[in-house]
Formats: sequence, structure tokens, C-alpha cells
Amino acid sequence: MKLPWTLSAVMVATHLLAAASNANKLTSNLNETPSLLADDRIVPTDEVIKKRLSKIYLPFEAKYTKEVKTYIHRYVTAGINDAEAMLGRSSLYFPIFEHYLNIYGLPQELKFLPMVESTLRPDVNSGAGAVGLWQFVPITARHFNLTINDYIDERMDPYKSTEAAVKMLSYLYDQFGDWPLALAAYNCGPKRIKTILAKAHCKNYWDIASLLPTETQRYVPAYIAAAYLVNHFNDHDLSPKYPSYELQDTRTFKVYQTVRFSDIARACGIKTSVIRKLNPGFIRQFIPAQSEGHYLILPSRAESSFRDYMAERFKIKSAQPVIDDLRNIFRTSYTVIPGDKIESLAILFRCSVEDIMEWNQLRQQEVVVNQSLVLYLNRLNGKAKP
Repeated sequence: MKLPWTLSAVMVATHLLAAASNANKLTSNLNETPSLLADDRIVPTDEVIKKRLSKIYLPFEAKYTKEVKTYIHRYVTAGINDAEAMLGRSSLYFPIFEHYLNIYGLPQELKFLPMVESTLRPDVNSGAGAVGLWQFVPITARHFNLTINDYIDERMDPYKSTEAAVKMLSYLYDQFGDWPLALAAYNCGPKRIKTILAKAHCKNYWDIASLLPTETQRYVPAYIAAAYLVNHFNDHDLSPKYPSYELQDTRTFKVYQTVRFSDIARACGIKTSVIRKLNPGFIRQFIPAQSEGHYLILPSRAESSFRDYMAERFKIKSAQPVIDDLRNIFRTSYTVIPGDKIESLAILFRCSVEDIMEWNQLRQQEVVVNQSLVLYLNRLNGKAKP
């Protein structure tokens, strides 16, 4: 039985092994000269890959072990179709990961971890009951305040699940002070890691790697291989298979009312299938009302029509600044970038946090990447109201 902290680290291995029926074509000795596979794809020598790894910044030393080599070669040979699709999906989710890692002050390179967990598919469901980009099981998800009910599964919400995962990683690093140990604990649980460390009388991940559960032994090597893939896919002639432009170019809104996907689709001229694809956490194809609000992701082209629809249906309008002369004030929008905080935006646009919240009907002092904000700027100096 898996512990509540256990996340499905072997998912990528299983996923790629399914496509690896021709893995025996790999040369058994990669230390000599590059080998030529049946598809004319060149496999670099161990020394070449080791040198590349040494130049990739990670929050710990990226050792080139037998397991790391195995994962790298699965990515760039037998599993290239899956690898290219996963690389394409990174355009959807990496900005969200970067945003929360920045907000919580964690290494940006941890964004590669969901490649191991879910191959960047938010709807993945493991046999152990783990779901989402970060593969939370229910008990751990609820511990980090993710909602799971008949209408919502926030484990599939890319924003809320990412914030929960970053909080969890921060908690684990505070316990172990070492990123390989923190990642191992993310997979099999901190209690088990502490027990193994105590028995081994050491505090080094690499010294206890062979003592870890089998799937955890593969976890850190798979993470290193994922980092290599992102940094060197071009060197292996891999081409990311990007999702459609409509799925990549998006805007995020905070919604507090009950709204059906079908109504949004009609009002914005987009397909409900696109809304479902961008918002997999809403199980019943509608957004339930909630005082804290839910994040809704839509194609950027729907921004204006969605605002108009919400304004008409719920009488929601952006509150104009209260000043004597509006002639020099114009209304515009700003799209949040990774790491933005509402406090820094208030300073940038020479307004108050309360102004931004009022103009956008926000109930919390929080903004997220790709969120579209309404601002009122001064025509004379390009800043918000004086």
C-alpha cells in the first residue's frame, strides 16, 4: 500500500517503456564511439552527455549514473514521440511552475519535476489514486487545501496544484536541507527517508540511493534526465509537438459565480472542448460558485467577449478611478508574467493594491501568471491614477 506522500514516479518509466520495444537496438557500450540507430539517429558518447550535464544548472550535482543514462536514452531514442509531445506541453505549464517557484523562492529548475510525475498531462490518474500534473493522492491534496468533490478536483488545476506542490517541496527542503533528499521524500515520504538516513548514519542522498524503494531509486535519475531533455533536445534532432496556438496563448480570470462552459463557449465563440482542455479540474463542465473564486483559463482571443459576457450577466463592471478629471485617464489591460506580485504591480503602475483589487473585483491580494488585469492609466505619464 502506498503512503499518502507517495507519488507515482514510475509513471514516466511505464509510459516510455510501452514505446520501447526496440530498446535492444541501443548499443551496449556507449563509451567508445557514437552509435547509429536504425532511424539514423546519432547517440552521443557517455563523455559527451556527461559534459553536457555538468553545464546544466540544477539545485544539486547532476551525476551521470547508469539509471540517468537509461532514462536519457529512452527519451531521445525509443521514446521520442512521447518526449516531443511532452516538450510541446511544457509551453502550457512551465510559466505557471516558474511563477510559483519564484513566488516561494525555490529553484526554477524544479519545474522539470512534473515531467517525471505526469509527463505534463494534468488528467493523468495513477493506479495508486494520484492525479494531476504533480500527482497528488487525496489525503496529501487535502492536507495542502486542494478541493476534491463531485464538481471539482483541484489536483488537475494547474495553478492550485502547482502552488500546493511548491509548498510541499519547500516543506521537505526545510526538513532535509538537500534537494535530492527532498525529491526522494516527495516520492516515498519523509518518514521513510528519515528512517533510512538514521540506519545508514549519513545525510547524503547518493550514499543511500540503493537503500530506497525501487521506484524512488529511479526518481532523481529520471528528474536529471528530464532536465537534460529540455536543455538538449535540439542536439538529438527532437522537435517539440506544440499544442494548438489557441491552447498556448491564453488568459486567466478569477470567477466567483456559477458559470457553465456551454454559456462561455456561446458568448466567446469557442468550443467547449477547448475550455475543457484548458480547465480539466472542473469535472461537470461548469464553474461552481465560491467566495474565494476559481481560476478560469480561456484563449486570449476570448478576453474581451468574456468580460462583456460577465458584465452583462452578473452586472460586473470594472470600477473606474474616482478623480475629478477622467479626460487624461484611459482603460487598458495587463497580463501577469511569472513572479509578478500585486504589490510590485501597484508600485509599477503608481496605484495602490486596493485600486487593482477594486478595478478587477478581486477578493484576495493574489495574481497569477497569464491573469488579465484591468488598469486605468494616465495618458500623460503612462501610469495609473495619481
